Amino acid sequence: MSTSDVRSTAPDEKLTGDVSVISVLEGRASSYRMFSRMFLKPLSETDIDEIIESDYAAAAETLAGTGALADGFNDMGRYLRKRNTGTRQLLATDFTMCFDGVEAVGGEVAVPYASIFIGKEALLNQEPRHRAYRIYQTESVKLKAGINLPEDHLSFELEFLSILSDRAAAAYKLGNREETVRNLEVSREFINEHILSWYDLFMERAGKVLKTRFYRGVMKATKGYLELDLSTIADLMDVA
Repeated sequence: MSTSDVRSTAPDEKLTGDVSVISVLEGRASSYRMFSRMFLKPLSETDIDEIIESDYAAAAETLAGTGALADGFNDMGRYLRKRNTGTRQLLATDFTMCFDGVEAVGGEVAVPYASIFIGKEALLNQEPRHRAYRIYQTESVKLKAGINLPEDHLSFELEFLSILSDRAAAAYKLGNREETVRNLEVSREFINEHILSWYDLFMERAGKVLKTRFYRGVMKATKGYLELDLSTIADLMDVA
């Protein structure tokens, strides 16, 4: 979970050259895998060790100008600078109470999947899940066996974006610019329609449940990265 995985173009930077394009595409894949992991299950002691070693607070300084992304990383890093023997358990409890839906706010939970936030009958509305499934199927992506979570779970959606970026990088290396651009177009549409379309509602509700600065930071950093990535995709498509 190194912050070196969180790579994108800076707001005022333009991509030039094949090496830069491939580096950014591979970096996007690593970044989305990292963010996906944050929402899948509570952090292990090893995960926490890796985050501390990476010093997210220091990394936030290099991300100046990225708004929520830098703010989120700063929160995550500074929280873990005060780590003690109870930190892992506090984080695990915070994760479970919020992202596993143990605690409700006004009868509403903040579990990270789209069906909870889209539709008039949120808990019963399965259309966002079906739409995510159809897209995965179209792109020949299957969920990992043994994980009993819905297809529209945020962790799966973020991992899907990492797969698309890996495929774009592979296509670019082969000189297949059409497939590179297609994967980027699918990514852009997926971010806008399947994540950002409900993420603000999720973030608002989760903010009422989460107790730790770390997971509040995760929420901010994820939103910031998704927004920045839309600009990165535009830059990539200009040069691909």
